[in-house]
Amino acid sequence: MRYLDQHVTKDLLQHMVLLSGPRQCGKTTFSKWLLKSLFKGEYLNWDQLKDRKRIIQQDWNENADLLVLDEIHKKKGWKNFLKGIYDTRPAQMRILVTGSARLELFQKSGDSMFGRFRSWRLHPFCLAEDPLHLSLEARFKRYLERGGFPFPYLTESTDEAQRWRKQRWDLLLREDLRDLESVRNIQALELLAELLKDKASGMISYSNLAEDVEIAPKTAKLWVSILEKFYLVFLIPPYSGSIKRSLSKVQKLYFTDPGDLLEQSEGVRIENAVACNLLKRLHFIEDAYGDRMELCYLRDKEGREVDFVVTKNRRPVALIEVKKSYQDPDSSLLYYQSRLGIKNAFQIHTESNRPAVVKKGIRIVSIQSFFDQPLDSRLFWE
Repeated sequence: MRYLDQHVTKDLLQHMVLLSGPRQCGKTTFSKWLLKSLFKGEYLNWDQLKDRKRIIQQDWNENADLLVLDEIHKKKGWKNFLKGIYDTRPAQMRILVTGSARLELFQKSGDSMFGRFRSWRLHPFCLAEDPLHLSLEARFKRYLERGGFPFPYLTESTDEAQRWRKQRWDLLLREDLRDLESVRNIQALELLAELLKDKASGMISYSNLAEDVEIAPKTAKLWVSILEKFYLVFLIPPYSGSIKRSLSKVQKLYFTDPGDLLEQSEGVRIENAVACNLLKRLHFIEDAYGDRMELCYLRDKEGREVDFVVTKNRRPVALIEVKKSYQDPDSSLLYYQSRLGIKNAFQIHTESNRPAVVKKGIRIVSIQSFFDQPLDSRLFWE
């Protein structure tokens, strides 16, 4: 099954598990696989009216080994509701909560479930996964064209993949936002989401966005945070640390689905794909082992920039620069490696036929090879 099966199963034995991830990334399939293969129980979805009634009335099989509650975060007071269920459940019953919004953000307000749950984030397919048994080169090409969501990645029809992608946007921007956020001008929000495609892999200016959409900068920032909450986009901050002249507060923006960026330049799409793969790995390490992992970038006032910085427990442990083709080590990458004293510095490119080499302390390796290792590998920084 997917890469989280043994980890989630282990946590279910002692805790309630919160499994969040983008709509259509495989949470329901995963949940039903657990019920079919490892547990006997029930799956109830808050979005289904008949299931919603049963959830409210707590009308489920008390003898179930596993109770799966999907999209329960849409219920008012969901955390206290779950706390009550968990504290009064039969001894044999495990509880799995799944949701298409970022449950870890919702759960930060209040501590009613502290100590009762473990949180996991399920991402779409990445370059380390190969459900179609493709070569490294073919896998990377398909990922850039289709993204990592299971349906568009696995289907043979490009048209069906595009139809699926349009439907996903409609469901996210209309139904999900309607259920959880008080955004009145949905059309303006849709326009902002489309304009963000031109900002992908770049630093985001809320004032410029606000001017384009004719809204206030504060509203633009709020709307982007909402889109991040629902996994349409994600933001990475600049790393400052000991770099006194680094830019502050300006974030870079990426799309969760590389397939949303087919009209953008190849360089933008490649950097966005790398960001998605890095974030998935860091989320897995954080959820599995408890290390505080963060994906950042570096840029100073002289314009020296490195695409990605990986931090572990707030300490920079890896530098990663992305290039379309094989090149000698980038001067900014060399500068920051020396300045920060980081031994793990990589320059990655798309020429999969070139062997990895080390030049001036920088490992130059293809993106395909760089990501072709298990998700729990910590070779990037240890």
